[in-house]
Amino acid sequence: MTSRSPGALARFQSALPLLIVYFALAALYAWQASRRPVPTIFTDELELTQLSRSIAETGEAARRGDPYGVPSLVAYFLAPIWWLGTTTAAYATGKLLLVLAMTATIFPAYGLARLVVPHWHAIAAACGATAVPALAYSPIFVEEPLAYPLSTLGLWLIARALVTPTWPALAFATLASGVAAFARTQLVILFVVFVLGLLWLAWTSERGRGWRSTWSRWDWLGAGVVALGVAFFLSAGIGHASVSWRNTTGFYKERIFEHASWSLGALAIGVGVLPLLIGVSALVRPKDEPRDPKTRAFIVTSVAALGVFVWYAAIKGAFISTVFSTVVVERNLIYVTPILFAATALAFARGMGRGWAIAGAAVLSLGVVLIVPLRLDTFPYYEAHGLSIGHFFNREFRWSETTIEAVFVVVCLLALGVAIALRHLSRDSRAFQAVAGAAAAAVVVWGLTGEVYAASGERDLSETIEGNLARPFDWVEEATGGGSVVVIGQGISDATGIWLTEFFNPSVRKIWSLDGSAKYVGAPILTPDLEALNGTLTPNPETEYALALNGVQLAAPEVDRRGNDVLYRLDRKPMKLAAAVTGIESDGWIIAEAGEKTGRASYTRYDVSRDGSGFAVVKLSRVAWCGGDVPGRATVRIGPVGIGPDNQPTIGKVTGEKTKIVHQCVTTPFAFPAPRVPWRVEITIKPTFSPNDIDPTHPDRRQLGATLDASFQQLGT
Repeated sequence: MTSRSPGALARFQSALPLLIVYFALAALYAWQASRRPVPTIFTDELELTQLSRSIAETGEAARRGDPYGVPSLVAYFLAPIWWLGTTTAAYATGKLLLVLAMTATIFPAYGLARLVVPHWHAIAAACGATAVPALAYSPIFVEEPLAYPLSTLGLWLIARALVTPTWPALAFATLASGVAAFARTQLVILFVVFVLGLLWLAWTSERGRGWRSTWSRWDWLGAGVVALGVAFFLSAGIGHASVSWRNTTGFYKERIFEHASWSLGALAIGVGVLPLLIGVSALVRPKDEPRDPKTRAFIVTSVAALGVFVWYAAIKGAFISTVFSTVVVERNLIYVTPILFAATALAFARGMGRGWAIAGAAVLSLGVVLIVPLRLDTFPYYEAHGLSIGHFFNREFRWSETTIEAVFVVVCLLALGVAIALRHLSRDSRAFQAVAGAAAAAVVVWGLTGEVYAASGERDLSETIEGNLARPFDWVEEATGGGSVVVIGQGISDATGIWLTEFFNPSVRKIWSLDGSAKYVGAPILTPDLEALNGTLTPNPETEYALALNGVQLAAPEVDRRGNDVLYRLDRKPMKLAAAVTGIESDGWIIAEAGEKTGRASYTRYDVSRDGSGFAVVKLSRVAWCGGDVPGRATVRIGPVGIGPDNQPTIGKVTGEKTKIVHQCVTTPFAFPAPRVPWRVEITIKPTFSPNDIDPTHPDRRQLGATLDASFQQLGT
């Protein structure tokens, strides 16, 4: 015991600086997490919450009761937090666990760098890899907080396996790559990195060189043809399994380079450019430097990883641009950050790369920094937190985009200047140490500033959303005692409130809508049919409660309400509507569908048992808009409720119809004798108007018709 104590103490003292940095960074990120009151990344955070809750409750992954298949490892990682009882406690604990996990990247990042540099250089590289804008993802319920450290672990073990490819080393690298892919599917490309590394080892081995020495020119030509054939075969195979690969490489090839440049440019800006410029050039070692297995393995792993991850980000970004939106997908490239910092440490510790490599890396760095769009109009920019430093300059110093681009060019030139200085200074000189130390400190400060500002943006967004939520967040849970709830709404265009209600109230089990607009909430959802003219809906949700939103009224006992959200008791009976409005937003406006200029809405009154004689009153108002008149022709029809061929409510027979012109700043009323049976009014307004078209500074781009107020007015009242 005594003989081993000095060694154990020495190892602890060696690890102490790394532990201090880990806990310091984790404390910062945990504090940031504590100031993020609600989730914001939907539907990703909600889906992960649903899956992890299901695993905690049943041991199997499901979303709103539907089996899911094989979820991400992150769902299992978070599952135990839901045993704490309250969602508030579980959310706080989950954020902390994710912070600790993502910050733990510092340990495999240290191991990766330690393959090729001394202890203190490795600590600096590990610190740099965990003090970057990507760490702003750490408190978010997504895959990155676990995928980032597992990817770094995989890269480290792959490099170690390539040093000495023994069976245990190969097995550990394979296992680590598999676990990383389990955390985030994208990381299956670690296997590609591993295979490329093994192929390179075989190609450069003594046996491989001996085999190639016997090749004739025709052999080389044949090998090239075979290689091309294998490449085409693999591309076809990947395309058969991956829609994104097939569509992008087949029809949108020109976008691949663009998105590769954008993602790499955002990453370069986020880390302060220097790790990209010096890190890439350092992979081309000087001719006179002695070769050793560790350096070779590190370089092979780094080159393969950079190529594969950049290519993946390019394909991903190009594909997303065809099906969703044009975004900068730096989020898919953050996994090469530890490699860049380790390679930079290699240059600082053992000398810069060759001159032509420095020049090439400088051109690459400047090119991608100039190409990437800065997205200053969107903050926080979730897909590319590397751009947050640009947002910082724009919002805090009021710098224009042109000025910020000029600053980034200066940063590129400074990084090139550092590279040139370090190449010509003696590594043992104080000047070299001063330049390297100052550059390293500047990079860490730059990266940490970007991370803090990105996290600040995510916090501000979270606080803004929180301000619009009913208090307490778990009011449904309190009112139901955990009883099952179905949400029934209409006109859902912004599902944020529903998502957060579902997040903080696990009793919400199903999401339904009368008009199919629950599609914006995310699957699985359902649009019930009208079973009877008295408002009975089918199928039966078989829940104990229903939460009615946005103008939906049920013929059931009311339990509680928050604003326009009303909680009813069902006791597992079918839902029965008392009245329902469709076609209006949560703020009351009738809007037109995308690409149309006609707004449509309806009001259906099912429960007429206590109405007596009276009038159906419809008020169409533009009092909320006085910024420019666009007269709209409004037609209102009324008649008894019928059931259409699609099992949805309709007017069985029109008993009244009126048309009027609606104008800005006024309310236009309509009145009809109300039928003694369940009745329905349908409204159309044409043309609609967009406030943004009239006033370009106005943020509302919707096509608006009028606000709708429909009701029954009894005679004599």
